[in-house]
Amino acid sequence: MALLLLNRRTILSDVPGWLPAASLVVVTAASAAAGVPLRDFRHVETVPDYEDDAAVDRVVDALCRAHRIERVLTTAEIDVVRAARARERHGLPGQSVGSALAYRDKYRMKRLAARGGVPVAPMARVDDADGVRSFAARHGFPVVVKPADGGGSVGVRVLRDASAAACPPTGEGLLVERFVDGVVCHVDGLMAGGRVLHSVASRYLHSNLDTAVRGVPSVSGMLPADEPVAKRLCAAAADTVAALPPVAEVTAFHAEFFHTPDDGIVLCEIACRPGGCGIPEAFELTTGVNPYAAQLRGQAGRIRDVEVAGGRARHGWAWFPPRSGVLRRLPARCPLPGTVRYTAHGRVGARYGGPASSTDRVAELVFRVDDGRPLEDVLREVDDWWAGAVRWG
Repeated sequence: MALLLLNRRTILSDVPGWLPAASLVVVTAASAAAGVPLRDFRHVETVPDYEDDAAVDRVVDALCRAHRIERVLTTAEIDVVRAARARERHGLPGQSVGSALAYRDKYRMKRLAARGGVPVAPMARVDDADGVRSFAARHGFPVVVKPADGGGSVGVRVLRDASAAACPPTGEGLLVERFVDGVVCHVDGLMAGGRVLHSVASRYLHSNLDTAVRGVPSVSGMLPADEPVAKRLCAAAADTVAALPPVAEVTAFHAEFFHTPDDGIVLCEIACRPGGCGIPEAFELTTGVNPYAAQLRGQAGRIRDVEVAGGRARHGWAWFPPRSGVLRRLPARCPLPGTVRYTAHGRVGARYGGPASSTDRVAELVFRVDDGRPLEDVLREVDDWWAGAVRWG
């Protein structure tokens, strides 16, 4: 059995522990393969520009023919649709193009979710300022304009009045929606056949957009499973999964919701892959299940369900983005109680231009959540420590 893995994650060194490397043909971004021994894999092709769909498609088609590929595996957002189209071209099982597009195109995604009873903000497709103004005339300001298939909060703008709407982002595939006020939460888990197998609800301290635009830390922690809002978030994720075209195989998902001041739950978006930043590590520490491993094994047809460990501590994580300026001081360790792992990536004395997306970081932290304290207090403690420990000039 030959399996084709499309990869841009830094997980290649772990993959042979999840699937037989001799059966794996790998197409990978060069950055994801750096420093990784690749000799045990059946075949590896490194693509210099992994954003170039045409270049990746040519490599994929050639490898499917040369190695008689039976399944295509993915873990990253960029590969969801290209993998589905490759399956369609070569008659392979796995997630369909229709299902992949529903999880990538936010307009299509939210229309389907709304039909399934999941609350979503009013929205429309637009191409220019006239479209934004027309939408705002019906629904009022502020509004959010974003790429319909974007990620990492790249290209997202909040337009708060008519003057801002005069120069919105332009181009094909833009989505405008009414701004939703509230705490941004996320639900991460595993699904198969249109149902959720297991899920964990968490909340952010700051929104992803604030991280991408203002450079505030991305800090998140898991909510107690028996807390009412956590139950409602997990139920909303299950309703969203049920409303979208199903993925038959065990697949990870990452859903984001707004918890509004009037105690409502509103869908932001959902993805059919593991969450980014520190989510996979925190999820595995709490459940005993690595979401990358589960997704790849599921797509390979090796598992049909997952067994989750019980009684473990909840966890959280923080990714600390670069600010605009010179990094003058970077902590070498994190002294906070509950610290599981702290890793510094930044270079003192280097100049940074600020975050390019909500996933940029100069350091990262994974921590246990203290059950005896309100979660927001734990997250603010992390935020306050970082503010006092780092220095930019």
